[in-house]
Amino acid sequence: MSGRVTLSAATSGRMIGRYGDVPPVTRLDGRAGTSWVAAACTIAAVFVPASILTNSTMIAATCALLLIGGLPHGALDLAILRRDAAQRFALVISLYLGLVAVMCATWLAAPTLALALFLVMATAHFAEDWSDAEHPFFALGIAVATLSAPALLHHDAVSELFVLLTGDQAAAGVADALLLVAPVAAACALVAIPLLWIRGHRVTAVNAACAITAMILLPPITGFAIYFCLIHSPAHFRAGLEHLGPSTGIARPTIIATLGGLAIAQAALPFLPVAGPSDRMFMTSFMTLSILTLPHMAVPLIVRRLGLSALR
Repeated sequence: MSGRVTLSAATSGRMIGRYGDVPPVTRLDGRAGTSWVAAACTIAAVFVPASILTNSTMIAATCALLLIGGLPHGALDLAILRRDAAQRFALVISLYLGLVAVMCATWLAAPTLALALFLVMATAHFAEDWSDAEHPFFALGIAVATLSAPALLHHDAVSELFVLLTGDQAAAGVADALLLVAPVAAACALVAIPLLWIRGHRVTAVNAACAITAMILLPPITGFAIYFCLIHSPAHFRAGLEHLGPSTGIARPTIIATLGGLAIAQAALPFLPVAGPSDRMFMTSFMTLSILTLPHMAVPLIVRRLGLSALR
């Protein structure tokens, strides 16, 4: 195999994803993909004592990895919007920053609501990872299964993390809701993954199996990091590069946007309650990801809906 990036023949003509003209997920031929890395990391982590994965140093390092590994794929937004909506770029950036402010305000005024919104947005966004699925219902099922899986074996840990993140005991109810939907979503995923394999989408099937396995068996933060940093972010980063094509000047706006995301993380620190370094790192990383998820998902769709894109 050549190791080149290819688009699925089954999906290349569909208007799917946030950008509309390319599939949201691309795959790499041969051994160049990250699925086997994700599989190896998942298997290795299963044999690591839970006490190591959940100590404060490891949690802080894992949360830092979430930012370092996750922000660049969202940071491509700046380069993409600069090209797609060049004539209205200032307006689009203002919209982007406005949605950042809306999510920040929601965390300050109603943190449990912000958490619930983040999970809903993440579900919709993660469903894009499984666009090869036989039906959008299966793609959504895999996404729900991935997010709800930790509640099956780690319900108490998920509840504690949500309460820590929001400072509200009511947030434990969100973990209860995940536990309620987890069995149905897992059953949907158990049907969807073999279908992906049978239909020839084997990399996607391996990715889905790794994501759900990691989220079920591993501590919640570790499982999420494996999925987010080794499966979701690389796939969407490649999809963004495919969308941009031979465009130049990608590095500068991507670096600027990544640094902007890190600045948001730094700015959130003074508003956090006094807690240990690992707790503060967890709160900072997940709040930052949630704050950026809203514009990351919404702005490209708004640009298309309002006809602001020059590429129509």
